Amino acid sequence: MSLALSTALSASLAATGIVSAVSPAAADSGDGNATVRVVREVNANGKWDQVLEPGMAGVTVVLTDDAGRSITGTTQADGTVKLTPGNSLGGGKYRIEVKNPDKGVLFPGFASLKSNLIDPTVLSSNVEFVDLSGGKNVEITTSFWSPEDYCQKNAPLVAACENPSIPPPDPTPQTRRTLTQLPFNARGVQMPSDAPPNPDQSKALATEADTGTVWGLGYNKVNKNLFSAAYAKRGSDYGPGGAGAIYVTQPNGQTRVWATVPNAGATQHQPDVNMDLAFNPVVGKQSLGDLDVSSDGKDLYVVNLHDRRLYRYDATQSTAAAPKASYPIKDPGCSASGDWRPRGLGIQDGKVYVGGVCSAESTGNRADLRAVVQVFDPITGQFTNTVMDQALSDYRRGGYDGIPCVGNTWYAWTSGRPANQVDFDGVNHACGTGVIQNPEPEFDDIVFETNGDMVLALGDRFPDRAGWALPDFPGFPQTTALNGGDLNRACRGGNHMFVLDAHGGCANNATEANNGGYQDPKVQEFYPGDWGAFGNHQEVSQGGLALSKVETVMPFTAMDPLFTPNDWWTGHGLIWVDRQDGTRLADPDGDGVDNGGAYLNNGFGKARGIGDLEVLCDEAPLQIGNRVWKDTDEDGIQDPGEEPVVGATVNLYDADGNKIGTAVTNERGEYYFDSTVTKNVKPEDFPYGKTYTVKMDNPADFQAGGVLDGWKPTRPNQGDNDQVDSSGETSG
Repeated sequence: MSLALSTALSASLAATGIVSAVSPAAADSGDGNATVRVVREVNANGKWDQVLEPGMAGVTVVLTDDAGRSITGTTQADGTVKLTPGNSLGGGKYRIEVKNPDKGVLFPGFASLKSNLIDPTVLSSNVEFVDLSGGKNVEITTSFWSPEDYCQKNAPLVAACENPSIPPPDPTPQTRRTLTQLPFNARGVQMPSDAPPNPDQSKALATEADTGTVWGLGYNKVNKNLFSAAYAKRGSDYGPGGAGAIYVTQPNGQTRVWATVPNAGATQHQPDVNMDLAFNPVVGKQSLGDLDVSSDGKDLYVVNLHDRRLYRYDATQSTAAAPKASYPIKDPGCSASGDWRPRGLGIQDGKVYVGGVCSAESTGNRADLRAVVQVFDPITGQFTNTVMDQALSDYRRGGYDGIPCVGNTWYAWTSGRPANQVDFDGVNHACGTGVIQNPEPEFDDIVFETNGDMVLALGDRFPDRAGWALPDFPGFPQTTALNGGDLNRACRGGNHMFVLDAHGGCANNATEANNGGYQDPKVQEFYPGDWGAFGNHQEVSQGGLALSKVETVMPFTAMDPLFTPNDWWTGHGLIWVDRQDGTRLADPDGDGVDNGGAYLNNGFGKARGIGDLEVLCDEAPLQIGNRVWKDTDEDGIQDPGEEPVVGATVNLYDADGNKIGTAVTNERGEYYFDSTVTKNVKPEDFPYGKTYTVKMDNPADFQAGGVLDGWKPTRPNQGDNDQVDSSGETSG
């Protein structure tokens, strides 16, 4: 908020603008130039973190002189634009205004107090004032952000652990954990799901008795509730809420049924009949898929795998008896309507993204396999467009060396066990019995990188229905299914559609140097860290991932997360990869053993025993600011040549009239209130959803000799541009 003082005083209280002033002058080509960089902020620290915060292209920047003349530029791919007054502008002093490219979704990022504009890594306001006289050049960096991008460092992670209910004589104890929490940096941890909680590393949030088998996870950062969704997996029982259950784990540690999604499927588990073989065909077709909560904590979204609808619930309720609404997820044109299998969710910039696959089950032809992402607008309640539609049969992916059926591509969904498998190169293999990898794609999860790239977790349905080390049954030979998921990245193509890394849409980081020499040269992928350490398992992702945009690495669920010299088989857990080049995180202990992972569960062997992954981020902090200036022409507009007010006291009050923060304007007239940069307000006093008042009410400032002696507030809210006016009004 900008407050301007005139001889009447004008003061400008702006939430992220900066101002200064200059008198009118003729055009002067001797002035220097201003380089403006616009980045997307994520951590609210008032600095440009170059690895985490990419430049924003296509942002409009306006340079204005004291006579009101302007020139306009647009930021390039790296987020920068150079503005040169030349013969069009003059006077030496200028106002820079950076336009918000997406109002209501993006907001001005946190800025820092500064006495000069020397350091471009210190973030400026979206309205800044520069002196380019005498050929001086200035470089500044400003930012926008979405509060949903924020997370605290080393936030807790939660993983869903899935436990077997077969063989029936020895079922999983009801005390075995289903939700496990651990720190974001908990690498090298060996913590099986049936071990006692370790206060230093992981702890149980819920048990088999609380939830049964769950997959999708979502976190309401406003009320700190964690939600989990029931999941259909052969040999792994539902919990007390059945196939449509959504469970809530509250901050007090209690877990209970929160809602029951209707029409989620009626097939029951029968662990004592052929080890639940009859449940095999409904995997991926009944119960629930991914679950997400909007960043404002108001809406919970979940995919019903049975009726293929997106359900929307009021996430603020203690219990949800019924959904607010449900929406059919449109078939994108699969070979048959029954082949459309939506499942994955992601939320970014106020939109909900729903991912699904064309399963090719009706034709058995893997050429019909596709991965599709559609966009849902919560405001209109409509699916608006498709942003990705990619074939899954025409690229080679990692398989499993050493067995006849290696699974080095995707295969059509079935209900049986294949007797033969044609690999990517067209070679037909007899699969026999026992160990097999036969990846059937499902769209498990979606997250977005800060630069807008989409990170996709494609899971493998086959191990969820075929199981681990199961005996021969009529029509289903002895089987040990190996998981074959894939961690993918999709980048925008020339037509603004997302293109998978495997199709050349993103950088190909799959070099032998990046994965110990085991990379198949025919495979393209952004994340070589998704490959196993000893070459046999060339894809280890299990379909869950979580992105904290304030961290340089990203965790995903995987098999064999830990490797030791004598025992490299470690069940299910997490692996961390570098967000820039996709490589696996190096050994954190420096002992030469790659254990940059965490072991969480040993259920189901390598047939997938871990579900979704969620990072528990705090709410984003707030900042109010930023400038007081002298409005010498009393027009209520921040002109480039008008001087700042230095040394004035500004106070912040809550809705009850309590003073919660005090600031004094610096030599550039700036002030800020926040808990993370200036740190003059306590976080607990500055929550979202409240009303705050900024006042210049220090009596000493207005007395004889005070910094505001003889000044009064200028005319507020002048013109049609709220970024450059004065927001202060006389009160009392």
